[in-house]
Amino acid sequence: MSRCSATLSTMTPYSVFLSALYVFSFWFRGLQGHPMETLFVLEGDDLSMVIHGPTPVDQFLWRATIQLKKYTILTYQPGTEPKKYYGKRAEFSKTTFSLQIKNLRLNESGLYEAVVISATQDIVAEYHVTVQERVSPVVLNVSSVSLSPESCKVTVTCSTQSSSLNSTFTCTPRTCSEDGEDPAEVVTSDGSLQIYLSNGLNAVCNHSNKVSWSKATMEIKPLCFEDDDIPYINPQQGNLLIIIPFFLVILILVGILGAIYKQRKKNKREINSPGSDDLSPNGDQSPTVYSMLGPSSIPLEPIPRQTASPEGIYAQVDKHGRA
Repeated sequence: MSRCSATLSTMTPYSVFLSALYVFSFWFRGLQGHPMETLFVLEGDDLSMVIHGPTPVDQFLWRATIQLKKYTILTYQPGTEPKKYYGKRAEFSKTTFSLQIKNLRLNESGLYEAVVISATQDIVAEYHVTVQERVSPVVLNVSSVSLSPESCKVTVTCSTQSSSLNSTFTCTPRTCSEDGEDPAEVVTSDGSLQIYLSNGLNAVCNHSNKVSWSKATMEIKPLCFEDDDIPYINPQQGNLLIIIPFFLVILILVGILGAIYKQRKKNKREINSPGSDDLSPNGDQSPTVYSMLGPSSIPLEPIPRQTASPEGIYAQVDKHGRA
């Protein structure tokens, strides 16, 4: 589970009472059917408010209730110039009866109302305005990294000017996940501080309120695994990865040498077999000169027949001896 730690600024009983009073006021006016809106404004921005319903024909005013004190911002009687009590920062439209307050200050949070002054004061617009300052920047750091054969745990710390938050993530070679079902979060007086995981890869620290936010992102997976394709390998797995390929290479070499030996033995047997000189490698009879030359294309002349045998040398010697 994620462990959270935060330095929360304490709220005074007076501020708690004001908050409860505002909530009760909204609930009561909601029962009466008055229009009501909630606005959050960044400190230094302008506040714009309009009335609901038709344009008033009687005397009209904008007022504010701030810290239980009521202030009249301006009054207006149709056909005359409006009387401003809020300084030059208040701008009023005689056409739409809208009001704009420029450069709103942090201490100007409160209840703003548009009222038609007649026999009964009718509220034609009501705004609960909360002015907030911009949230402070966040700093995201790694607190610890714990490696194991199966996974890796990374603890990060997100800090602001007034609070801090810790969260732990578990990473594998494929992805990272949060420890716990929900993101780590703490709510402070100036906003919400949250750490969560994005895309199974990035730790995100977000500091925000209704009008601003500050964010820091850190890629945590490389803190555990430098290469996504190379997971954690213990020594025994490393020995197996070396031995198995070695035996595979030996088996392949033995198979190749055995095939060469068998082929040579077969060739030697064929050479020593009878009639192997007259046979071609394919088992056919070796070609002769006559088979290679083929039948002669030159016509043969018939040999003349002799009527008498020529005298041989022995016959001539025999005749000579007789003589």
